[in-house]
Amino acid sequence: MKLPVATLLVLLCLFRSVSAHPQVEHLKESYKAQGDALFVPLYWLPETHPTILRHFPHLESWVDFEHGLWKEIAESDKLKLMEELGLEFDRMESPRLEATWARIRDWQSVSTQLSLLVTFLDSEEGFLDLAYADPVLQPAFKWILDQRAPGFDPKYLGSTLSSGQYPAFRAKLVVHLLNTPDRQRMECFSRLFACIAESKSKTEEQGGGDPPAGRSKSKPEGHDKTQPESEGRPQ
Repeated sequence: MKLPVATLLVLLCLFRSVSAHPQVEHLKESYKAQGDALFVPLYWLPETHPTILRHFPHLESWVDFEHGLWKEIAESDKLKLMEELGLEFDRMESPRLEATWARIRDWQSVSTQLSLLVTFLDSEEGFLDLAYADPVLQPAFKWILDQRAPGFDPKYLGSTLSSGQYPAFRAKLVVHLLNTPDRQRMECFSRLFACIAESKSKTEEQGGGDPPAGRSKSKPEGHDKTQPESEGRPQ
């Protein structure tokens, strides 16, 4: 049975519309699968952060990805953002596009691994102290050290971060790890896990289950408290 010419034209236009912007559809499919979790790396990664701020200028006041506030954004506005990002992705050459998607996926993986380590230690401050001692992660701390007075002793650096600086620095730590070769990154995670396991073992041997003195328990990731802009923004 032959289709009318008009019907064929409509179907052709629809096909072209979808095939002309495959990255828009890719983002929408990813959103269906992941929900708002998709936007966390898009918010923090340098490749996509400027587009999000251009689309939602009020997010400039955030120092973290504020999950609760993000849920208040209209679904239609999120779809418009994905269309804008998708068009940008469509204009990328294949190697850059593949690298961008890889960084989005790797962001989620690295961020999850860091969260597991912090949860295992049960202390954000203690984790930062361990992280600073690792040669792979130490360069990432320049952002913090540049804000400290000359002669600052970084031994207990973790306790000097404000509640607004921690999420901003944590994002910088993830980006730093994304730029680290896979083998070095995995070796770094192995060292941190071993150090945390040893610390937990010593604490249990001493008969105490609380974090070491001067260390606070970890906060839930993505806590919904907006902090002053001056406390730190992603660059």
